[in-house]
Amino acid sequence: MMKGLLSLVLMAVSAPLAFGVADQGDLAALKQKALAGDPAAQVQVGMSYAFAAPRNIKESIKWLQMAANQGYADGEYRLGGMLDVAVTPQNPAEAIKWYTLAAKQGHRDAEYRLGVMYDQGRGVNRDYAEAAKWYTKAADQGRFEAQYRLGMMYEQGQGVPQDYRQAMNWYMQAAAQNRPEAEYKVGSLYEHGLGVARNQEQAIAWYQRSDQHGYPDAHDALKALLQQ
Repeated sequence: MMKGLLSLVLMAVSAPLAFGVADQGDLAALKQKALAGDPAAQVQVGMSYAFAAPRNIKESIKWLQMAANQGYADGEYRLGGMLDVAVTPQNPAEAIKWYTLAAKQGHRDAEYRLGVMYDQGRGVNRDYAEAAKWYTKAADQGRFEAQYRLGMMYEQGQGVPQDYRQAMNWYMQAAAQNRPEAEYKVGSLYEHGLGVARNQEQAIAWYQRSDQHGYPDAHDALKALLQQ
């Protein structure tokens, strides 16, 4: 379970870096730039160590810390990710510190991750209103997970006033990015007339779209609706 979480968060904090694990020649060149104070190179060196075989988390954190200490938002975010799940013992409270610094600079992924921390009460007291605040910032920048979670929060009245129209708005934005869970929710709101006029044809269309993307709940909802 924790190994899977580590891999997921490492993948998240590696985006949008697509360099993979640098070979020795590339890593040496990156280190020269990093030692000269280039924060982007420091992040690349740090993430190379994070994805090395075997991983060297201590060395990764050392380089990410260099970037974070310069106020480089991406370094702050990725350092937060390492402290969140990669170290033993994990240090979510310290991770929140770095996520917050990056999020205050408008780093979309840090905004989303900070929302998750408040949403789950990880390293901080659970606070759905604070989670919704940070999800909104990430969602406004197109982070589909934040858009979907905001839709759920508005649908359920969790941390925000219950508002089915707002729920539909955020589900639609996530669905526009072909997220099957959001497509299913759009179909459900159309089926039940929540935040929008009831429309069985639209419900079927969205359930079909979600089903085609492999979402099992949509398959079941579509089958039930067609049998009515």
